[in-house]
Amino acid sequence: MVAVTRRKGRGPGGVAGLLLCLVLVLLLCLAGPARAGHLTIDMMVGSRDKHTAWAALLDRFAAANPDIQITHREVPMDLYWQRAGAKAGGPDAPDVAFWDSGKALRDGYAQRMVAPLPPDLARLVRDRFSPPAVDAVTVGAKVAAVPLSTYPWGFFYRKSLFQRLNLAPPRTWEELLAVAARLKAAEVTPFAFGAQENWPLFAWFDCLDLRLNGLDFHRRLLAGHIPFTDPAARAVMARWKLLLDRGYFHAPQPGDSWRDTLPYFYHQQVGMLLLGGFAAMHFSPLVRDDVGFIPFPTLIPGMPRYEDAPQDVLVVAPRAAARPEVQRFVRFLAETAELDRFNSDLAMVSPLRDGPGDRGPAPAGAGTFFQDAGRRVLEDAAGFAAYFDRDATTPLAEAAGGTFRRFMAAPHDIDAALAELDRARTAAPGVVQLGGH
Repeated sequence: MVAVTRRKGRGPGGVAGLLLCLVLVLLLCLAGPARAGHLTIDMMVGSRDKHTAWAALLDRFAAANPDIQITHREVPMDLYWQRAGAKAGGPDAPDVAFWDSGKALRDGYAQRMVAPLPPDLARLVRDRFSPPAVDAVTVGAKVAAVPLSTYPWGFFYRKSLFQRLNLAPPRTWEELLAVAARLKAAEVTPFAFGAQENWPLFAWFDCLDLRLNGLDFHRRLLAGHIPFTDPAARAVMARWKLLLDRGYFHAPQPGDSWRDTLPYFYHQQVGMLLLGGFAAMHFSPLVRDDVGFIPFPTLIPGMPRYEDAPQDVLVVAPRAAARPEVQRFVRFLAETAELDRFNSDLAMVSPLRDGPGDRGPAPAGAGTFFQDAGRRVLEDAAGFAAYFDRDATTPLAEAAGGTFRRFMAAPHDIDAALAELDRARTAAPGVVQLGGH
């Protein structure tokens, strides 16, 4: 964990300066409580880019609020959720902390680790942020967090490869099968995934289920209210198996992460990658202008298009909800272009309503090339899922990764996979899951 204290401004020196400071302190004591305060913020940081963008945002807040001392604590991704639960309510708990939308936010709210925003800040969030972003941070009738970033999942593809093979980005299941067949005939593997992590495979199940069965079914299935033996869940695995049986997936080494698939993508040995918008920041600058992004194709005509769109949020500790330092930080995010700038730097989509508007223009960041495509996907969606491991019960989220990895290997046994998932669905909840990938 990295702790950084940011303080702006210097006082006068010498004896005269000391006397002046004493007089000022006396006047402030007579006038009432001092305005100067302290703000502790915990952030989960999984990349150098995120560290840089977040630190720059905090520096700009500190410059605009020199009377607030900021303690910024960065925690690696693999440790963050372990420490979040341990710190909640303790003397070392932060005032503001990074959180996930979905089940983690609902669980944190139910356990009183997360406080509803005061009425004035709740109105500010409703006024300044997009309706889907507000919906994602609303628990019951209460606004329980401040939206920070969002990003859709979909297919990245190389424009030059598709032009060379005279292919159009697929919009339907039939077109996806045709494009995959053409790619394989050209000795390009249609799809790739990393075997090291569990969560990249979750997107395949999510996208197929959302396209076949819709958002309500998907949420109820992952919440454990529908058995995986349901025919609708079997249909999801059958579509996936069809792609596997046709040899459309690159076979990774066991230790390959999703990042290890990128060189195959660069050299046009793999045609499409199903990843979240965050991946755009990891693409080589040499290929960024040649990368396109599309939503997962439609499977059933007339089915509303629901998207996997995880949302990162900031929550406030119950004891800190009414503090002026917290309120000033939330207003800084909601009323300036800084959140737009932060998301542009990370190739994320800003959750603020209707673009920068009266916030002023946000400077172009390193991820600007992706933002327009990502924003279009979100604007055209009928609704958002939070992502498999952010929507699922704890036992299901813990078991599904291994189940899906086994399913990727021949003979791609649907019955075995569904039986494993259903056993996890009915398992005891155990430790509450605070966060996903």
